[in-house]
Amino acid sequence: IKSLIENIFGKHPSTTLNQDEAVSRGCALQCAMLSPAVRVREFSVTDLQNYPIKLVWDANMGENGEMEVFPQYHQVPFSKMLTFYRREPFTIKAYYAAPTPYPDSYIGQFTVKDVKPTPEGESAKVKVKVRVNLHGILT
Repeated sequence: IKSLIENIFGKHPSTTLNQDEAVSRGCALQCAMLSPAVRVREFSVTDLQNYPIKLVWDANMGENGEMEVFPQYHQVPFSKMLTFYRREPFTIKAYYAAPTPYPDSYIGQFTVKDVKPTPEGESAKVKVKVRVNLHGILT
């Protein structure tokens, strides 16, 4: 694990505490932060998305058809609102953008239903909310 951490972050990990002590200190700090009886300095933990995520869809009316919605090491949880102009239902596919250690970068597929043209026959404005939750799950 130490070599993996060193490869990813490019730094040698500090090992001044053993694993049990490190976990115990983290638990004690979290308990103190949650307790109304104890005052501690402000401390926060920021979770990150390890791999970039891109969405791919059928290009329409000069659209690109592909977008990296969450770059590598983007803070999570995070939401992004995407706007499409469509006359009919469409599909959005999610992939991990390169490079990833996974053999298959495909995450999943989402179908946007109930899309109908406006009464004038124009494309309807469709807003799609994309979210990576605290656990790194894309919805």
